Amino acid sequence: MKHATVLLCLISPSLAAASLAAPGLAWAGGLTGQHALYDLTLSKVRTHDLTGAAGQMSFNVVDGCTGWATTQHMTLFIRNVDGSLTKSVSDYITWETKDGKTLTFTLRESDNDGKEQIDDAGTATHTGSNGAGIIAYTTPADTTLSMPPGTLFPMAHTEALLEAGREGKKFIAPPLFDGTTADGTQATFVAVLGHHDAEKNAFAALSAIPSSDVDIAFYERKNDDENPDFRTQMHYFENGVATNLVMDFGDFVMTGKLESLTIPPSPCESK
Repeated sequence: MKHATVLLCLISPSLAAASLAAPGLAWAGGLTGQHALYDLTLSKVRTHDLTGAAGQMSFNVVDGCTGWATTQHMTLFIRNVDGSLTKSVSDYITWETKDGKTLTFTLRESDNDGKEQIDDAGTATHTGSNGAGIIAYTTPADTTLSMPPGTLFPMAHTEALLEAGREGKKFIAPPLFDGTTADGTQATFVAVLGHHDAEKNAFAALSAIPSSDVDIAFYERKNDDENPDFRTQMHYFENGVATNLVMDFGDFVMTGKLESLTIPPSPCESK
């Protein structure tokens, strides 16, 4: 299953929707830190192997001034046709420098028994001005792959699609490396479905921020298959917060509802 990093995989009591942004905190433009929690529900099934699914996902971004620290934790429960439950727990952690040169990443995914099914980690570095570079995996050990020119890391990819929305572009297709696969850089196709001026929102912290509706498809670069490995849609605000998530894993589709949100003040003197 392709790991959903949004912002692309938790069960806890449901939380009432609430915005916890600091009073008077104004958006100064650009991406910000965030602490977001989503409830995940099953919206479509394309196989007879499962009858239900539910979960939660937390997504946290910390502005480290010279870079962005992100953590994503997702727990997903799938009810199989025989009535049994399959539990998948994933943790995704990155540090991405704001100059776009370096990404360190860790992805771990475990099953019902806590046994790790996926364990990827390493550092990706841009070595030239054209976006090419090297991915050095520590897990799998002694694995090194090249990044093609133009490759973006996750936060830079987010900035690129938000810029496309502001400029009225209909689509962009930048290659992406986010550390969620041991196969290196992926191809992406981002369709911008619409751009919106700031409007009243249930979360006060988002009411003054423009947004775009986007559809993002992820493909293996070595595969000519026109069907994406993973596809997601979302309502993306220009500070990097996403609402109305739709995550298409192929056999089934999950929707994600933003249940709680905190936008912390920036610790940096300047953006």
